[in-house]
Amino acid sequence: MSIDLKISGIMYETLQSHLFPGDGKESVAIALCGAYHSENSVKILVHKVIPIPIEECIIRTEVQVNWKTNKLIDVLELAARKKFSILKIHSHPTGFPEFSKTDDTSDNEIFDSIFSWIEDVDVHVSAVMLPDGRIFGRAITREDELKFEPLNKITVVGSDIKYFTDHSLEVDSFTIRTAQAFGDATTSLLKNLTVGIVGCSGTGSPTIEQVARLGFGKIVMIDPDKIEIKNLNRIINSTRDDAENARHKVEVLAKAIRSMGLETEVDALPINLYEGQTAISKIADCDVVFGCMDSVDGRHLLNQIATFYLVPYFDLGIKLIADGKGGIDQIWATVHYLQPGKSSLLTRGVYTLDDLAAASMYRKDPVNYEALKKEGYIKNVNVESPAVISINMQIASLAVIEFLARIHKFRYDDNADSAITRVSLSDSYIQKEPDGETDIYLEKFVGRGDMVPLLNMPEFS
Repeated sequence: MSIDLKISGIMYETLQSHLFPGDGKESVAIALCGAYHSENSVKILVHKVIPIPIEECIIRTEVQVNWKTNKLIDVLELAARKKFSILKIHSHPTGFPEFSKTDDTSDNEIFDSIFSWIEDVDVHVSAVMLPDGRIFGRAITREDELKFEPLNKITVVGSDIKYFTDHSLEVDSFTIRTAQAFGDATTSLLKNLTVGIVGCSGTGSPTIEQVARLGFGKIVMIDPDKIEIKNLNRIINSTRDDAENARHKVEVLAKAIRSMGLETEVDALPINLYEGQTAISKIADCDVVFGCMDSVDGRHLLNQIATFYLVPYFDLGIKLIADGKGGIDQIWATVHYLQPGKSSLLTRGVYTLDDLAAASMYRKDPVNYEALKKEGYIKNVNVESPAVISINMQIASLAVIEFLARIHKFRYDDNADSAITRVSLSDSYIQKEPDGETDIYLEKFVGRGDMVPLLNMPEFS
């Protein structure tokens, strides 16, 4: 069983500020955590950080911290009701990169009590932050007695995306060029990451081509549609035979990836993101996701999944406006990077609540949708935007580079300044923008993980 810990960038900064107040002594915090469970993995997701005030610590030295645990009682009562896991995290100001014997004693005492309070949760976490911001940790389970096991990976989803892992794979001849550009550590990291691509046509196809050849370990592809003749000008590796035999897009692209012989694992799902828990669970298990859809409700749902399960989300959008006479008035494209606890596609104005309601009706009841649209009650929803492969490939490359810039900083500007990248090919400019207004609804569900109803949406109950 693989067990990971995931933290939003906002909560990571809160922890770092509290755990290192500048006096060279250990500090401690706890957190309520949601979780993702699958057959082979568990992800513990930090939902709410609760710093233990310095004045409530009985002992604070550079190698030890003891604190009054009465504050823990209220937290454990809430955790028991909501079935939250508990994270205990403290600092090692000396930079000692292991759990000490004092840590072992403390964890045995505290987590024995935690398991007694919270009977329906089987995994908790203890972690340590070092002065340079790195985190290491261990999962704590209990059958007859407490069991400690190292975490597989710790992820921080902020403006910079940090993956803390001990995995180190040998760089082979295939990955050597990527290693020369981004370093052996980044290349090894990519081999241990799962990337999700939702929408496998215009921008999705060239995104898939790139992540496969960059050496990602696993690719999850979701798209319910089949290849048509009109798709052949923009889906890489598609053929007329695929269209004439109505093969699913994900099936064709999966076959192409496997034929590369790069040992990339592929999970191809020919389903809609809204078709129940299967697709949602697959995306929740990813280390990063690229949204390559036109549909408003699909993008909205993907934004929610990324927030609940702490998945870094890159949204790709292209708008081509023709003059109706064979010419082009404007070509715009945007890459949005969305991190949990900040703004959303909705607060950024990518769509409105009316657009979302209309798109939802189009998906659920297209006949009634068309009737209401004729009567003027619903605005037209852009369900299919024309685009050409050259534009698609450029924006797909821009999105992948945005991801690489956040795991291996190579540009001079702060990544926080590039939450939105706008491109006008007609006006020849690239414009970067920082994050905007916080989505106060989604902020409440950062790291909430599995719950009933799923994603707090009644239609998934």
